[in-house]
Amino acid sequence: MQHITYDFISGCFGGACGVLIGHPLDTIKTWQQFSNHKIRTSVYNIILRNNGVLGFYKGMFFPLMTSGATNSVVFAVYGEYMRQLQFQCKSEFERREKWQKHVLLAGSVAGITQVLLGCPIEVVKVRLQTLRYIGRPWRCLLDIHRIEGIWGIYRGITPMMWRDVLPYGIYMMVYEYMLGIEERMHRLKRDRYGGGTVVSVVSSPYEASLIAAAGAVAGIVSWMFIVPFDVIKTVMQSETDPTVHKNMLHCARMLVERHGWRSLFRGSSMVIFRAAPVNSITFLGYEWCLGQCHKFFENGNGEGGTATNSYV
Repeated sequence: MQHITYDFISGCFGGACGVLIGHPLDTIKTWQQFSNHKIRTSVYNIILRNNGVLGFYKGMFFPLMTSGATNSVVFAVYGEYMRQLQFQCKSEFERREKWQKHVLLAGSVAGITQVLLGCPIEVVKVRLQTLRYIGRPWRCLLDIHRIEGIWGIYRGITPMMWRDVLPYGIYMMVYEYMLGIEERMHRLKRDRYGGGTVVSVVSSPYEASLIAAAGAVAGIVSWMFIVPFDVIKTVMQSETDPTVHKNMLHCARMLVERHGWRSLFRGSSMVIFRAAPVNSITFLGYEWCLGQCHKFFENGNGEGGTATNSYV
């Protein structure tokens, strides 16, 4: 229970950091996908229609207030499920042998949690970013539920499943792999998973840069092949008429017929450009806060700051 609390707190902090850094780029990406415009035109429309640069932060308050909590639950689910999978192994050799498989499974389970919690947040965010709704976020959520029902706030959940479940497992697997390829990361991994005195997981510029690089690569790799699902999700969630798109495939066919197959990859450059800083700062925030939790709570309990194994 202690470790899942650490994951919860750290995920909340890391998620909030990611939103603060990435929301302006996410707004540009959403406008590109919604309007099928290029970056320059999307930026111009955002500034023009919102009377200034504050338009880039349109709809940020709701994900900022909720994304931290969502990420905290996702990280907690990932950490707890990973610990359970590792605990079932009968030897250290078996744990190492099945490590990557367990990371992929735990990440995918966390991805399901991300979809179920994140879909209503995404619907509200997209409606506010594209000016399909003018008003406060909570009022937007209530109005969508009142007019469109429960399926209104879960509009686009199918492409979100394709976008987040397995790719989230790949995301976590790439991140863990990137941390493991550096031999000099041995002390950092010992501090995260046990066997060392925790001062802070991010205790030097070198380690911080490696964590940032690992997060950036994980984000880019996981996003490279799922942009079409993100485009379809955005188009479906921005539409206020529930009869326009029957399902994910129907929406995809309509996009291709109207704008050509390239429309399915609209915003891909912004997605890749956004993935690096957002995922770097998210994991940096998560790892730093995780180290601080170990330091604060375990030192405070008189345990001498000794970390136990997080996943075993």
